[in-house]
Amino acid sequence: MDLVPYCPGDVIDAATLRERGLTSHDVEALCGAGRLHRLARGWFATREPTGEVDRHLPTLRALLHHFEGRAAASHHSRLLASGIPVWRADLSVVHLTRTADRGAGSRAGYRLHPLLGGLTVSDTGRGPAVPLTAAVVQTGIVNGPMDALIAADAALHLGLADRSALDDALRLFEGRTGIAPVRAALAHADGRHESPGETRLAGVLRDLGIAATPQVRVDTRLGPKRVDFRLHDHPVVLEFDGAVKYRPRADLGTDPLFEEKLREDAIRDEQHEVVRVVWRHLSDPGGIHRRVDDAVARTRRRAA
Repeated sequence: MDLVPYCPGDVIDAATLRERGLTSHDVEALCGAGRLHRLARGWFATREPTGEVDRHLPTLRALLHHFEGRAAASHHSRLLASGIPVWRADLSVVHLTRTADRGAGSRAGYRLHPLLGGLTVSDTGRGPAVPLTAAVVQTGIVNGPMDALIAADAALHLGLADRSALDDALRLFEGRTGIAPVRAALAHADGRHESPGETRLAGVLRDLGIAATPQVRVDTRLGPKRVDFRLHDHPVVLEFDGAVKYRPRADLGTDPLFEEKLREDAIRDEQHEVVRVVWRHLSDPGGIHRRVDDAVARTRRRAA
């Protein structure tokens, strides 16, 4: 007989385990055997988490059960539950907001925030949660303005938010410590950015004073190809390369690296220079600037 009952949300509390007759010694043995995995005080996962996000989300579900409607998912926890990417958030800490009072506090594994006046909480079907745009602003205040911008771009791109809702959320947090840089960052929110890397690259280009348009179509001999960015004044495109793009596609019998090489050759045949940027380049804006300048110089020599 399996001592651990089936749980649709993959979480179970100590009280339920006691109801099944399990002692604290039994629970310790199940944890040691890998049948239970500790999430928060008195709560366990019934399967082993596969990573930080996969641990964070069951912990969020457990805590929402624990507070029984008295707390709502907020900040980056709300974003993750909606499939919105985060960047520098500490995923070892679940963030919740009170639903009916201003009580606050921190415990091991979670932080409880007071309810802000004017902030509404609704049931998403997975438990109470603050509005998605409010969570975008909250995560910017806690984790930094770029985190807010990455989340906002993703929410706009996925059609989960619009510009008006972002502006409403910013007004709601007016006067809060840290809101000014978040407001400045969200002025650049753009749903055309399709990944956190593209959002960060767009920020680097703005800081460098390089004017570029995201998601531009280039007509090639292989058909139209969209590029991540194209300079306004020169036939230079920038492509952000994430690891996911180049994962093997054995099921389709294709080589993504070879396909990307053909795509880039077709773009270059249209007299465009291609500058590729990866994550490590984002910490060296000067290096990106030099590479863009070199690409512009090559287009000028070709046109001379």
